Amino acid sequence: MAYRAPRFSFRHIMLQRSTFITLSHAENPDFPEANLVDDRAGTLFKFLSSQTDPFIDLNLGPSHGGPIQDTDGIDRLIIPANHNISALYVEQDTVANFASPDPLHATSGSPDTSPVPGTLIDIEFDTKSSDEQYIRVGIIGTDTYQIPQLILTKVATFTAGPDLADSRDEKVANVARQIQPTGLSPTVQLGPDQRVIEYEYPLIEDADLTAMELLINDVGMSFPFWVDPASFSTPPEDDEPVLWMKFASMPNSSNTVLVPSSQSRSKSFSMRLIESLD
Repeated sequence: MAYRAPRFSFRHIMLQRSTFITLSHAENPDFPEANLVDDRAGTLFKFLSSQTDPFIDLNLGPSHGGPIQDTDGIDRLIIPANHNISALYVEQDTVANFASPDPLHATSGSPDTSPVPGTLIDIEFDTKSSDEQYIRVGIIGTDTYQIPQLILTKVATFTAGPDLADSRDEKVANVARQIQPTGLSPTVQLGPDQRVIEYEYPLIEDADLTAMELLINDVGMSFPFWVDPASFSTPPEDDEPVLWMKFASMPNSSNTVLVPSSQSRSKSFSMRLIESLD
């Protein structure tokens, strides 16, 4: 058995640069490019017709070395399950025509053939993206390809893990109930049950504190993000897939006892996460 603390992926690069997407072929107007960054895993993007080896390019813009990529670059690709991809690659370049691309994950000549149509794609890159402006996600094969959402992101981890003792990790009913004094209470099902996870971080400081505050400020109560729950399997990815979640309430934080004795900022955080059904 092995333990891995929770991980968070909250930089949705495609969403932040949605006006800089270029498609190799025409989109289906009924399933437009905008669905790639719709923040709902159930919406679909489709090419207009069957294509051979199509690709999607992202221009990170002239300031791409700043908050879009952070200093550590992009290192993960997530595509929700409702796709029909079986081989892909990811590369970067300094020019839009990808004359001399650098591979991030596999290559067009030797693609990754591990994706299974209808199954979540979760790939951590072979190398992190650096300061190159353009990123290409290429598909190998011939089909009318469909993608529910394209998430290029970065894995955020914390040196100090949460205290898992007595922390909630359960399903909650997604219902509205009219309470009656006696007898049956009319109940309306609003959607599928949602998973709720709570994490208590008793001590966050230094780089961890910067990353935690960045996560909270970036997503707030509006945006979903991806969470790798605490894992006890070897390897951790065999435990369960990454989850699409939101903050159920804004995280609570307070200064810890190390302030001011250590002369450095440190805080404790209490997180309540709920599975996103948007």
